[in-house]
Amino acid sequence: MIYPEYIQPVSLTDLWGKFPQDKKIYFLAGGTDLFNYLRDGLIDASSSCFVDISLLKQLDGITEESENIRIGALTTFSTISESGLLKKYCPDLVAAAKVLGTPQIANRATIGGNIGNASPAGDALPSLAAHFAKAEVANSKGSRLLNISDVFAGPKKTTLANGEIITAVVIPKIKVKAGFTVVGTFKKIGGRKSHIIAKASVAVFAVVKNKSVDYISVALGAVGPKIIEVRNISKILSGKKVSPELTEKCKDEIRKIASPIDDFRSTAEYRQEVICPLFEQALNEIVKD
Repeated sequence: MIYPEYIQPVSLTDLWGKFPQDKKIYFLAGGTDLFNYLRDGLIDASSSCFVDISLLKQLDGITEESENIRIGALTTFSTISESGLLKKYCPDLVAAAKVLGTPQIANRATIGGNIGNASPAGDALPSLAAHFAKAEVANSKGSRLLNISDVFAGPKKTTLANGEIITAVVIPKIKVKAGFTVVGTFKKIGGRKSHIIAKASVAVFAVVKNKSVDYISVALGAVGPKIIEVRNISKILSGKKVSPELTEKCKDEIRKIASPIDDFRSTAEYRQEVICPLFEQALNEIVKD
């Protein structure tokens, strides 16, 4: 078996100086997906370079800023699942991290890798879209912020140039009125009861008081070529009490916007059938009397 060229920088400055100019760059963090692609022949090893960024500790950790929560790209899902800061501001992301996979996977898989993999079934992605998060992307000339939805070009494809690296995720904090509470959850369905890759998924993030909704944001996974933001649900529910009638209107919006496909994991028909009940389950979980 042919293996890609391998380098392991010790800093971002070191990283820029070591890039081979004639290779396709793959950043290696947890490696939970990358080595599978190599094994399955989806990566041309002879023209590729694996850049192991696991020593770049400045890319690890969760910090609170005045208006944002910043999550370093090397932050693992086990760390995310236990973060008190994220439980407070992003409970849906914490819920997604808890069902990402086995403890062994969660201890290695990183949020930067989940974004860079660009799978519509990526567990973190609906929550990041629901929060209108931004990805911080860097190259040798500097850094820039991209809306999370603008990172993805399609299944397993990003808009990033070869050698650009995701360094962090920036999530804006939401202002909460007195008496209201930040709530959120993540639901997915797959081929078995646990440690599943999603056939369909939904993240719901909201600010509520009992069944009264001040703010809500919903995003869907694995029912389109990219993560889908269902923005009209905010128009339907914000400033209102959740009712069966309004829930049905939300489900109508999901039916309009979902565009699932047939693949080896599931059928488009099945995905279309389950996504609305999955949303309703999530909504009922976070909005209670």
